[in-house]
Parts: sequence; C-alpha cells; structure tokens
Amino acid sequence: MRRISKTSAGRRAADILKGNDGTSIVLVTIIAILVITAVVILRMSTSSLLAGSDRQYRQDQAYMLATSMGNSLDNLIVTKTIRLTDYTNPNGTVLITDTPSLPKSSVTATVTPSGVGYVLEVEATVAGETYIYSAYYSRAGNSDNFTRQIL
Repeated sequence: MRRISKTSAGRRAADILKGNDGTSIVLVTIIAILVITAVVILRMSTSSLLAGSDRQYRQDQAYMLATSMGNSLDNLIVTKTIRLTDYTNPNGTVLITDTPSLPKSSVTATVTPSGVGYVLEVEATVAGETYIYSAYYSRAGNSDNFTRQIL
C-alpha cells in the first residue's frame, strides 16, 4: 500500500480545480449553500428560544402580580378593612382594577358569594399572558371572621 503525503494530495486537488473551471464553481456553490443553511438554522433556533423565554417571563410577571394582589387583599380581609359580607352580588363584584407600570398589563380582583363563603379571584394579564389567583373564604361560625383556602 502506497502512502500519500498531505502535500501531494493537496497539490493534486489544486491541480484538479485549476484545470476544471466548472468544478471550482460547483464546489464554491455547495460551500455557500451549506454556510447559508447553517446561518438560517441558527437564526431560527435562537429566535424560537428567545420567544419561549419571553413568554415564560411574561407568565412569571402575571403570576407575581396576581399573587401579590391576592395576598394584599387577604391581609385587608383578615384585618376586616374589607368586609366580605358587604358583597352580595351573585355575579361578582369588582373590588379593584389596577394598571401596573408594566407594559400591556392589568390586574382585576373580583369577589363572588359562593354558598356559605366567598370566592376571591385576582386575574393578572401581562402582554397576553394571564394568571388567575383564586381563594375561597369560609365564615367561622356566625362571626365576621373568615378563613382562606387557596383554590
């Protein structure tokens, strides 16, 4: 078996390409197509990854807005600053609607009587992503004290 040195193989390839103009053009075209395809694939994968991470970030923001408002309202209900017994509309009563400083965001809290208790729903929307925080308040005896159960 004869050994081929790299310099002689490189010289042979160079001789083939120098002698055949069409072969050089075909080789350059194939390399250009491969490079362009690699760039397009890389661009598509990065844009899809970035879109997924942006969506998750907006979902996290909506979750934080809803739970923060829900916990604040829970504190007001426990301290009896907000009396749930005042809200008797069976279709629900809007407690508060807020527009936070986040772009395209809103938070709405609604109280609805349900059986012997009340349901508090806080809906937060950030750029099309929505999270709903729900809590059920049941009355402890005949008093105005309510206990919360997160749904």
